[in-house]
Amino acid sequence: MSVIKRLHRLTGEAAVPPGEVPVPGGGRTRGGESPRAAELGDLRKRIDAVLARRPESLRESSPSSFHGPSRPLEECVSGGEITTAGGRFFCVETMWGISHHHGCRCIGDLSPLDMTCVSTLANDGVLAGLDYTRGVFLDTETTGLSGGTGTVAFLIGVGWFEGSRFVMKQLFMRDYSEERAALVFLRELVQDRQFLVTFNGKAFDVNLLTARFILNRLADPLGGLPHLDLLHPSRRLLRHRLENVRLGTIEGAILSLEREGDVPGYEIPQRYFDWLKRRDGRLMADVFLHNRLDVLSMAALTAHLTEMIAVEGTGPSLRHPPDLLAAARLLMHRRDMVGARRILSNLVSASCPVTVRQACRLLSLIHKRAGEWPQAAEIWGEMIARDPDDAFALVELAKWYEHRTHNYTQALNLACQALQILPLSALETEREVLRRRIARLERRLARSG
Repeated sequence: MSVIKRLHRLTGEAAVPPGEVPVPGGGRTRGGESPRAAELGDLRKRIDAVLARRPESLRESSPSSFHGPSRPLEECVSGGEITTAGGRFFCVETMWGISHHHGCRCIGDLSPLDMTCVSTLANDGVLAGLDYTRGVFLDTETTGLSGGTGTVAFLIGVGWFEGSRFVMKQLFMRDYSEERAALVFLRELVQDRQFLVTFNGKAFDVNLLTARFILNRLADPLGGLPHLDLLHPSRRLLRHRLENVRLGTIEGAILSLEREGDVPGYEIPQRYFDWLKRRDGRLMADVFLHNRLDVLSMAALTAHLTEMIAVEGTGPSLRHPPDLLAAARLLMHRRDMVGARRILSNLVSASCPVTVRQACRLLSLIHKRAGEWPQAAEIWGEMIARDPDDAFALVELAKWYEHRTHNYTQALNLACQALQILPLSALETEREVLRRRIARLERRLARSG
């Protein structure tokens, strides 16, 4: 059977002999076409229309600026070939000294990392006792962004602190046949490392590399390492002032890093496919730079986030009271009430009324959960003195008078006041809870009277 006939069979389009005309009812009419062919033709037109509406940058992901003969990779990227037990691959090594700036951060200011804070960010106590120089920062560039066994990490960037420097190696597969060699080298590289730092690596990079190790029948060195995925603490600590928590957004808003001429992430897979066809090193030079910046940004972001939750810290991240509130919330979520209390105790004297109200609310809840009722009641009283319409403080103080001091008259007055000023946005359940509290207090007063 010819290829054309096979295609006709797959698409449901029967070949029409010359002069034959399809007839109605599943046949053909002269000058017409089968219903199946008409349906496929209409579908093709709709697909073409959708593609035509895409931005030009998406329609042509292959860069058109690289004209002339191809240039060898070694001329565009400073690296060389490495031979392992699994074969050969291409590797680039880069080092940055203490004076190198990455955005507003200097390499010399990124270390030493406070591993107690790192463990809090990761919510993994094991990290607290580890050496920050034994950690590895990892980022991959892949042939696809959706994962799956068909996706390959063709460039693996790993970095670490070495004394006062930051060192990075980039493992590049010049062809699919070099994957095993790169993975063997990666396994040797991380075998003495104690923990892993990524950005969204738990959901993507590590799972992808684990699959590639399995497919190459190699032991996975990454899956068992304690892991700080920066995406999750970034959401808790930075979401309040960012449009999103993508690494690029964080770079601009937090690290003051603006990438000029950076290759877009969606273009990187196509760059690699073009490389496989053309072997033009210029296609990959920007991808190597993109990967280096990602890894450096992860190191800078780790330092920034640890400074945010370090109670005694003096880093630049402590200039924003909303950041401190976010840090206190994270510490409360991690059950570090001592650290949260110290941060909030400093914020209750801030100049911004909103910050003070939120800090007092959180601090009072810490006292309440610890059974320190007099301290909590004192804070609620101060909140009402500053703002008589503070519904939260009114309700909490009403609970205090009802259940702790049994002053039902004062509790009733506070509960009625809270019900009157409860905002319209409050849920009906909140109103109903207050109504039940008022009714209960009225019954108790009636019985005691």
